[in-house]
Amino acid sequence: MGCNSTSIVRAGFQVPAVQEMAFVSPITTIAVVRYNNPGVIDKEATIASESLLHEALVRRRAQLRLRNEVTVPDSLLTQARREVYRAVAAIEEHWQLASGADLPALDYLLSRQDQRYALILAASGFTRIPKLHELLNRPYMARIGYLVVDKYNRGNDAGRAKSKLFLFIYDTHQKAIVYYAHTPPLNDFEPLDAASLEKQLSKLLKRDFSQPNARN
Repeated sequence: MGCNSTSIVRAGFQVPAVQEMAFVSPITTIAVVRYNNPGVIDKEATIASESLLHEALVRRRAQLRLRNEVTVPDSLLTQARREVYRAVAAIEEHWQLASGADLPALDYLLSRQDQRYALILAASGFTRIPKLHELLNRPYMARIGYLVVDKYNRGNDAGRAKSKLFLFIYDTHQKAIVYYAHTPPLNDFEPLDAASLEKQLSKLLKRDFSQPNARN
């Protein structure tokens, strides 16, 4: 597929042919921008993003034919995150699926699953917190602080948050990524808003996962 595509599939692999997949708990990295300074990766924002994406995946469990969930333990989270983003960067750079994937942490976690395929959803982005947002913690400033922050976010381009989603299917037999999709680069989506993520994920899945949404 050309570089303008939003997904790429390894020759011989067909998404509809997969009857069921394991899925790995979402892996994200979210930065927070304060006072118009460069963003800093924020642990709480990252955890919140992972939780929201996890809920979105569970709501689509039937649509995506997901079976067993694989949770990444804290002891392997840093390694797994590094491996996933490294794989994403390699695909994004050349827009092709290499013959193999170097994902030892995921291989270890998936080795006990009776599933050939596993779905991995990752995200990156940033959210903005204007200076006055911190005043919301002060009761007498809560209302005026909310109004100023809301006006800032609606009327100032610099106040917009950004989010990008990456999804791939990993073949544990071939030890290779057989399907990859992404959303357009850094769209104006708030990574910590459930409705915003739901809309973004729907766009990501629309082309290759056309079944109607179903709750588990």
